Amino acid sequence: MYPEKFNFNSHSYNLWEIYEGIKSFYPIGIPQGDGVGIFYEYSGLKKLEDIIIDNIHDENNFQNRWTDYTDELKKIMKKEIIGTTYGQAPCFSSSIIIEKNVVGTCTHLKELHFAKSFVGNFFTIYGLDSTRILDEKDGNKGYHIANVVTGSPFKEFEKDFLLLENNIRNRYPNHKMIPYSFGRQIIDGLQVRYSDAEICSIQMALFNDMIQPKNNFRFTQGHVVDNTRGDIYYGLDDWKR
Repeated sequence: MYPEKFNFNSHSYNLWEIYEGIKSFYPIGIPQGDGVGIFYEYSGLKKLEDIIIDNIHDENNFQNRWTDYTDELKKIMKKEIIGTTYGQAPCFSSSIIIEKNVVGTCTHLKELHFAKSFVGNFFTIYGLDSTRILDEKDGNKGYHIANVVTGSPFKEFEKDFLLLENNIRNRYPNHKMIPYSFGRQIIDGLQVRYSDAEICSIQMALFNDMIQPKNNFRFTQGHVVDNTRGDIYYGLDDWKR
């Protein structure tokens, strides 16, 4: 059944740090409502908002803590990097353009998405194939669909994935990778402030809603993806007991 609920082999791995981080910032089991109510009074949620403001909305901090880093990455990766940090999503995030093919109004993109969480010492990397089709009459409008997620250094993503991963690990030596398989799991009663989605994944709580569980039907930026390639448990070694 999809989406899967948060669970792991506790004899071999210890992923409680993920749950504890989420619980400390999100009022699990309390519905978000329509913008008012005790959900927004939760002390952890207010603390997370302060962290986001300090890291993202303070222009100097954002420049020093993330933009300068991605500028360094551009020189190392020798590829275009797009900033995807936005709004109240609790992370720094960007994507690296691995390949771009344009045919008429249709664009096929291969990107490496990566993010560093504010909820805890976590990071994520995954490859994403997506298709964009522009409106013929208005080039500013169109449709964007995520097709396939690549959860590990696999085939055409391998070289850049490993180079990016090594760089992130060197810069953030105390951070652990969230395997894609666990990022897409859900926790009953979890909702995030920056999205009105009724079902929220661990990925959404730690990073952003670029990818959402398939039974969320009301969304703007998020894309529903069921197709995966590579090892979706890649990074699990970080969590060995």
